[in-house]
Amino acid sequence: MKYQNIFVYSVLAIGLLSIPSLLDSIYAQTNATQQNQTAGQQQGQNQTAGQQQGQTLSPDTQALTTLDIPELKDNLMAAKEAVSNGNTEEALTLVSEVETDLLTLQPAPKFTGEFQKIKDSLGKADLAKALDDISKVQTEVLKAETEIQKAGLPTPQQLAQQNAGNGDGGDGGEDAEDAEDGEN
Repeated sequence: MKYQNIFVYSVLAIGLLSIPSLLDSIYAQTNATQQNQTAGQQQGQNQTAGQQQGQTLSPDTQALTTLDIPELKDNLMAAKEAVSNGNTEEALTLVSEVETDLLTLQPAPKFTGEFQKIKDSLGKADLAKALDDISKVQTEVLKAETEIQKAGLPTPQQLAQQNAGNGDGGDGGEDAEDAEDGEN
């Protein structure tokens, strides 16, 4: 019996001595869990903000954010001028180029279907209908451009300008040195 009491008391003593280290482990795990939850919540909030920004733009606008909208508008205007001048071949070429650019987008804008109507009108020599349909497409492009500006998103041209401004610093001097070496 004496040995049983010694055994019980030693187990109790070991248990009492290990309680502080057990509590430290519990606190550490609790803190780690809370930090992970906080980080997860912050990531969720960041994803939600990104989704909200993306959700404010229409699908057509989201697709057009990757295109050079001023060039697209210029091409549509050139096609319209070609139709006005009766040059259906040039107009058909320009309209086909714009349509091809839009069809490469994922997802393709809804108004891409208008280009087949424009081509059909040009084929039938119904220039007034072709002009009207080109104007509809121009209106949709302008709506998308306005939406992009309201959202404060940079255009591909602005991004290219920023990248060009950041990346040209060291190259210009080397070219000048190379030119000077060739002259000597």
